[in-house]
Amino acid sequence: MKLAPTIVILGSLLTAGSIHAKWSRIPIIKEKPVNTITGPASNASLDSSSGFGHVDSILSSDITASSTVSAGKSFVLVNLGKPVLISSSTFVNDGIEGKATLSASADKNGWAVLEEKVFSAADRNVDFKFAGMQAKYVKLELALSKGGIIRHLQFFGAATDKGYAVKQSADGKGGKPADLINGLGGARVVYAAPRPANGIDSAITYNKFAFPESDEKYRTIIYDFGQLRILNEFASVHSPRPVRFEVFAFDNLPEKEDWRGRMAFDPNEFGAKSPVAVAEDTRGLGSLKAKPAKPVKTRYLALRWEPEFNPPDFQCTGSAEGNVINIVTTNTITITNADGSKTVVTVTVGDAHGAGAATSNITPENAGQMVAQGQAVSSDTTVVVTANYAPGVDPSAPGATPVSSTTTTGSSTVTVTTQSDGTVVTTSTSRTTDSSGNTINTTVTETKTADGTTTTSVNQTSTTPDGTTTPVVDANVTQPGAGNNPNLGNSPSPSGNGSVNSNTTNTISTAATSP
Repeated sequence: MKLAPTIVILGSLLTAGSIHAKWSRIPIIKEKPVNTITGPASNASLDSSSGFGHVDSILSSDITASSTVSAGKSFVLVNLGKPVLISSSTFVNDGIEGKATLSASADKNGWAVLEEKVFSAADRNVDFKFAGMQAKYVKLELALSKGGIIRHLQFFGAATDKGYAVKQSADGKGGKPADLINGLGGARVVYAAPRPANGIDSAITYNKFAFPESDEKYRTIIYDFGQLRILNEFASVHSPRPVRFEVFAFDNLPEKEDWRGRMAFDPNEFGAKSPVAVAEDTRGLGSLKAKPAKPVKTRYLALRWEPEFNPPDFQCTGSAEGNVINIVTTNTITITNADGSKTVVTVTVGDAHGAGAATSNITPENAGQMVAQGQAVSSDTTVVVTANYAPGVDPSAPGATPVSSTTTTGSSTVTVTTQSDGTVVTTSTSRTTDSSGNTINTTVTETKTADGTTTTSVNQTSTTPDGTTTPVVDANVTQPGAGNNPNLGNSPSPSGNGSVNSNTTNTISTAATSP
């Protein structure tokens, strides 16, 4: 019997299965907790401190920003801006040793101790877990036998990224820098290899990874931002040992089904691409930054760490900085115009990660990015309603009817306008992207007069990535009102495109495909 070839084949299958198992896609989490003291949506400020150097770094969204602290007693007091629920906290330890006490207060008069921790200089992360408490002020007190550096102080509780949408300018230069991985950028971990030792759920929720000892060369995390983002700088805080840090960007993530029918990523894809940014921590300081040659426009981002040797536990946190011009929240705003008319804008941010893609200012540069952005827009359930009311009309009054209103959901927009003669014009527009990267724009306009006469026009075009636009459908249907035709609905339906007059309701169904 020829057992050797059979054993080789079985061995190959088991090896392939093992590799794919390591690179199986991680399910997307709906909501992600956000740090209450940093980021574009934070209201936190520094109240007071003692014994800290560069204490302002405590409130920085830069994960590499450091505060020095001396041996002995010290404290930092943070005003969260308003009462918020907190239930955990963490900071990165660079060499300090001693005892940490975390307390909270509603008014700075009465303090409740949340938790105390004794730690050594070898503990890279100092974590606090406690029963949730509503607090406006939080205080970190240190009694240290050895001074050093702390970084990346975070507080988590009820605050998540649900109900927020972060906006960037088309060129990514406007606004203020923000970490779009650890904040409100919509980032979700979709791959982490090898499997984190601190548990996949905890790792992807708080973006803190503790990788086990492994014979693999790299530690890799892949993020999906949910839509295109423009990124200007990348950073890492990791175990204090020599590390090479690489950043890769993908227009579309090369995935395929594995032997179990799950989506999987082939790590060999990294060999076919060049990193967009590279940096090395040759001295083993435990932090670094990587600046790309030009801003990176991508939906999918991979961060890779190559430790100089395989430690028992390699811990790391990454960040991706991009400029944010605006944060949209679920909210209603009433604007009084100069002529006395009022405009009411109601925004309901969707629950898809990266929600807000439908109104993103960032434009794709190639077919792959067009597909990625098209998928993001089509899955976005964010709803924006803009209603305009005539002068003297109270929008909150029962039965108040707007002169015009526009509702945007994902890639679809519906505008309804009522003219002075009673004519109602409804215009619906939608945008999709096909597998070739062509943008399909469809506009349906219905004009209904006071006597019921309705004219419907349908226009659809296909635009290629190079900007060439081709008509797909151009149709026009007129239906007389019931007041002019008592036999409405008795005539046969017309066929063909062009201008059609009919006594019956007509429906035009057109597939959104490129020519």
